[in-house]
Amino acid sequence: MNRHSYAILCSVCILTWLLLPGAGAVDPLWRERASTSGELSGIVISADGSTIVAGGDQLIALSPGGKKLWTGWSGAGLAISSNGKYILTSRDQTVRLISGAGTLLWDESLDVPVTDMTMTPDASLIAAGGGSRVRLMHGSGSSSRQNTTIPVTHLRLFPQGNKLIITTKGGVQMSNLTLFAEWADTNMTQDLVEVAADSSAFITVTNNRIRKYTSNGDLKWERALPGGNALAFAWSRDGSTIVIGRDDNTVQVLDQSGTLLWTTQAAHWITSIAVSNDGNTIAAGSMDKTLTLYDRAGTNLGSFTAEYPIKAHSVAVSGDGSLIVAVDASTVYGFFRAQFTPQIAEHPTNALPTLVTTDLPVMAISTATSAQPAPSRTETAQAAPVPFVPLVVLTLMRFWRSHRS
Repeated sequence: MNRHSYAILCSVCILTWLLLPGAGAVDPLWRERASTSGELSGIVISADGSTIVAGGDQLIALSPGGKKLWTGWSGAGLAISSNGKYILTSRDQTVRLISGAGTLLWDESLDVPVTDMTMTPDASLIAAGGGSRVRLMHGSGSSSRQNTTIPVTHLRLFPQGNKLIITTKGGVQMSNLTLFAEWADTNMTQDLVEVAADSSAFITVTNNRIRKYTSNGDLKWERALPGGNALAFAWSRDGSTIVIGRDDNTVQVLDQSGTLLWTTQAAHWITSIAVSNDGNTIAAGSMDKTLTLYDRAGTNLGSFTAEYPIKAHSVAVSGDGSLIVAVDASTVYGFFRAQFTPQIAEHPTNALPTLVTTDLPVMAISTATSAQPAPSRTETAQAAPVPFVPLVVLTLMRFWRSHRS
């Protein structure tokens, strides 16, 4: 084959590849790089979608369109009020409250490294914990109460601001605002925790086990999820969708009754999870640098590969699901939901988790018969190749053959 013929054949291959449908990769709508040599870690979006804040060795506040609003301070831990007017951060032993305009309102030392922190949606009440210390603070910065006997793993305030859930290596407890336990479950270690938006319930996830309690502490159901351990966990605001990312490279989605809707496999640990209010936009970040978007039925909507691994608390979704953001060590990435379109992929595994009974006589444990059936997975096929592609290829091949003869 001479050079001219070889060039024609290469052109055929390249043209065919260019005209075939894409594989679901999505480019960010915007990017914002860190302006210092330090690393970024963690990101939040206000419930109204007005403000994005990335944390780490610096804070970067952004508009939904990616416009930088301000930068400064630092904070590995992050929380944001529902209207974006208050940003709570923690760094080492210090807790800071910063205004939406980037002004430091106050800082407070906990005297021990801060493990976790939480605040009410309006930032009127704040709780922070680390070591064996929990402190309650008003939005003004004044301390309300402190307890130095609770070995904190994670904590969450009820949105109404009347109770605090604290997980520890010895269990989980519900405290009032005096920080004395009103209720506790000390059967085993407890870890990740989230509280329902209406304060009606809370969920804990520990290793490969998940539990749902009422706001009074009654156990509604408990499930064993065979496989890896949970690294990330999110619960939709409407209560319909529970999403867990695990170290066996899987994303698992359950409904409010604890029925496993689907499981999908990734290439590496799922370290960060976020979900929209209605559960229909699910973002999963992993250590292989991949951000993947799913809908509640399990459809893979597309993915993006960052420059560096996506670590814990590094993806976020706006309440209405229209905006998705992620952060790696150096860059903040922004996407609109409309950029993602369904792709053909292997069906997620639909399987029921193991039901674990309890000895609580006052509670009826939910069974598969009482749970809503898993929704059918909706898929949209990729677009067929453009009709004229075969004609172009055939014409070029005939030309090549006539040239050879």
